[in-house]
Amino acid sequence: MTKTDWLTELFGKQIAQGHYAPGTALPSEADLCVQFDTSRNVIREVIKVLATKKLIDAQRHRGLFVMPQDQWNYLDADVLAWVLEKGANPDLIYSLIEVRGLIEPMISRWAAERATAIDLVAIEANYNEMDSNRNDLPKFNEADIRFHKAILMATHNVVIQQLADAISALQRAIFDRTILADHAHMELTMQEHADLFDAIRRKNPEAAEKACLGMVGRTAERARKQKAAQ
Repeated sequence: MTKTDWLTELFGKQIAQGHYAPGTALPSEADLCVQFDTSRNVIREVIKVLATKKLIDAQRHRGLFVMPQDQWNYLDADVLAWVLEKGANPDLIYSLIEVRGLIEPMISRWAAERATAIDLVAIEANYNEMDSNRNDLPKFNEADIRFHKAILMATHNVVIQQLADAISALQRAIFDRTILADHAHMELTMQEHADLFDAIRRKNPEAAEKACLGMVGRTAERARKQKAAQ
């Protein structure tokens, strides 16, 4: 990891986790150089990256300010990880699930219409990886994310494909906080994914969309229960 990357993560976490309140003026470039014992070029690169993630507003002749939370780029994998590292945010998780429910059923429908034999091999391989890692949740979750990414790639829609990393980040945040480790839940999860893959394999768009809607709906219900319990 370069010093720029390290400082981006450190400073980004400080902002995302509330060390600086939204709207707050940040230290000047010169002060940040002293604070982090680094050059102005490094600080400027850090600021540039964090501005891209919508955490910082760099205003010429005015300075640096923390952006309002509702303008942060929550589809950025780093921003999501930094925000959620501090603790679960039920409102954010539920918002992510709502977005997932808007996007993924149509992705599943398109995949059922367009998947090639090569796409089906990739989807099935990741399903099998999930199946073989039922007792290792981190590996299971990563295989689950790759399963859904393979479905996304099977749409052969170049614009949707460019959203793959953002959607994977969204899914990772949801899965890490809504999955249950008990046997009954794992059996249901595997059956949901088997049904979705089967619908895509049989080129049944309606069944694929329905399977995905059911999957996302059950995730939303778990999130609602967790939110109500807090």
